[in-house]
Amino acid sequence: MTLRFQVFLVLLPFIFSLLNQEEYKGGDVISWGGDRRGQVSQSPAFDDFIDISAGELHSIALREDGSVVVWGSDRNGQISQAPKENNFIDVSAGSNHNVALTENGKVVYWGWDYTMNSDYSRGSVPTRPGFVAVSAAGTHSLALHKDGSIYAWGWNVNGVVGRTPKGNDFVAISAGAHHNLALREDGTIVAWGDDMFGSVEDTPTDGGYIAVEAGALHSLALREDGSIAAWGWDLKNEVSDAPKGKGFKALSAGYSHSLALTEDGTIKVWGWERNDEGQISEVPEGNGFTQISAGYFHNMAIKGSN
Repeated sequence: MTLRFQVFLVLLPFIFSLLNQEEYKGGDVISWGGDRRGQVSQSPAFDDFIDISAGELHSIALREDGSVVVWGSDRNGQISQAPKENNFIDVSAGSNHNVALTENGKVVYWGWDYTMNSDYSRGSVPTRPGFVAVSAAGTHSLALHKDGSIYAWGWNVNGVVGRTPKGNDFVAISAGAHHNLALREDGTIVAWGDDMFGSVEDTPTDGGYIAVEAGALHSLALREDGSIAAWGWDLKNEVSDAPKGKGFKALSAGYSHSLALTEDGTIKVWGWERNDEGQISEVPEGNGFTQISAGYFHNMAIKGSN
């Protein structure tokens, strides 16, 4: 199976969800947890969101028309520098920056520029087209190209940029605060960066995975059967409290807590509720949620409109 076809298969459910309007018409953004900079209370009221990402003190979301909406902290231009075009297909929030992907696969970056300090940084924002996914983390970012290669830039703390794996067989990426994960087309996982608590060394060596999620110092992966693998930092049960059983369809790893989405759209949450800001205790009830995103101190979800 060629890589391009494999990438197409990975994206196929999302493509059909957009084309089949009877099944999915976008939805409302629901936010909960820490609200220090209005990242929860200022959530917009539109009902046509199709992608979300929770950062440290800000949030970003993508509407059906391809426009980007950002709210919360604007300390480093995360909001005021947001692009005005409506040709985006993917968004991701880092600590103090954002990354978005246009329809032709061009990467757009704004907020704090983690490439400007040569003492810490490696790489630069990619300028060529053809990327199919982006993932922003604390001080660095990743982009996956349609040829299956991974491009990284930003602060190179613990090798999160410089140790990026080579090859052309990757189909998914996830940037964490201190380490990264990537998924190969054969369903195996590659990890690199900070390994203080086993977030790299303890990475599963078997296959059969369909999604990966890097938190601050813990990691998650979703198996084909809908079960969850978790490893790394377990100080506050970030790993040991991961839900058992099957039937999960999406994961999101926050700084020290995580979210999982069941087949019926119910949200499960576990880990550490840092500073008692409601990341876990305020999780919305009910089903019908279609997407989830765990941030540093807050979370986001999309509630289907039908």
